[in-house]
Amino acid sequence: MNRTILTISHFDSSGATGIVADIKTFQTFRVYGAPVATSVIAQNTQGIQGVFPIPMEFVGQQIEAIVSDMPLHGVKLGFLSSSTNIEIISSLLVALKIKCPIMIDPVIYNHEGQKLLQGDGVEALKNKLIPLAYAITPNTAEAKDLSGIDITDMNKAKEAAKIIFQMGAKNVVITGGDLKEVRALDLWYDGSHFHIFEAPRISTKNTLGLGCTFSSIILALIARGLSMGESIEKAKQYLAKAMQHPFQIGKGLGPLNHTIPM
Repeated sequence: MNRTILTISHFDSSGATGIVADIKTFQTFRVYGAPVATSVIAQNTQGIQGVFPIPMEFVGQQIEAIVSDMPLHGVKLGFLSSSTNIEIISSLLVALKIKCPIMIDPVIYNHEGQKLLQGDGVEALKNKLIPLAYAITPNTAEAKDLSGIDITDMNKAKEAAKIIFQMGAKNVVITGGDLKEVRALDLWYDGSHFHIFEAPRISTKNTLGLGCTFSSIILALIARGLSMGESIEKAKQYLAKAMQHPFQIGKGLGPLNHTIPM
């Protein structure tokens, strides 16, 4: 059976993040992606030069166009840029009676550490969107903003995961690539148990789009019937390969290689 995922995020001119990365990922993992753009970002491998928000009336029109026509098996939410956007999109998802799994990749910072979603946006994320989430995949900086816990090790990550879970998400996955651990560790909390996923650290500059792709893989595999644990494990395996390609694009951090087979 065909599987369709609605992805709502920014359009990135570099092709490395946002809905462009999502569509590449969905194609690789054999699901159909329907993208809705919330903003257009002038970005290259060295950083963001500008953000042009799309009027929310038109964002809503895009969402309604897809929902009225296509059966959905997942919804992915990425960079939503403001509290107003978050509140309107969350209201739309409720009004349209979306029943499929909702995955939140809470984009609060870019890869340079620049804060993209300001304080009121973070509060809207906590109060409006997270209660709708089947899963949320913050990195350590994002998990800190959401939970108030400074994540310096896996024990602190567990504390933060519990707090975020209490906001309403059914599954919390904190990506620990920024932790100073020998291996790359990710933490999944399902409300009852903690699960730690390990992988070797890879020395590479090809990491643009890592967070977008990670959450998109998990959602694609869940839509295809895999369990949460299987989906996280396969996502980590795929990303380890996607980061290790020899070509260089641009002068800064390189994008992942989404053309490798799953």
